[in-house]
Amino acid sequence: MTKDAAYILFTRLSLREDEEALAGLHHIYFYRLYKLACSIVGDTAVAEEIVNDVFLRIWQRRELLKDVANPELYLLKCTRNRSLEILRSRRASILSAEEDELHDFPVQWELSPEQLLISSEMVRYINKVIDQLAPRCKLIFLLVKESNLKYKEVAELLNISVKTVEAQMSIALKKISLSVPLTFLQH
Repeated sequence: MTKDAAYILFTRLSLREDEEALAGLHHIYFYRLYKLACSIVGDTAVAEEIVNDVFLRIWQRRELLKDVANPELYLLKCTRNRSLEILRSRRASILSAEEDELHDFPVQWELSPEQLLISSEMVRYINKVIDQLAPRCKLIFLLVKESNLKYKEVAELLNISVKTVEAQMSIALKKISLSVPLTFLQH
């Protein structure tokens, strides 16, 4: 199906409650959006839920779709954004659970309590530095480091060059490495 056909389906959907148009879009784009979501969150069940959620939101906001010039790009961005929301909320809950475990779990390792505290603080600090990266740089970093995508895959996904991915990764890693030692090497 061509991009023009997808545009026609988007237009039909925005002008009236056209369930066939939604079903057509779902049929055309589900697998592609699913692969994107899965590559970001790393969980097939969650990825399926994300894509279905995107289509539900499309249906609920269908009257706004008439101004969308590129339906395919719009769907990809909606899926990416929803996936990143899920990833952020998961990371926050994991960090919270880890903090709770540190308080409830009797430490029997060779690490001193001070070393454990520094480790935990360093992880939080690194995550804070990552959160402060420019949005595009952060997305590329998360796709490479958390979703284990290759630079070429990220470049294809975001429709950018591999050199851009390399440059953004270099920026992210430099910012992280320059900011972390200043704070934690003093301990």
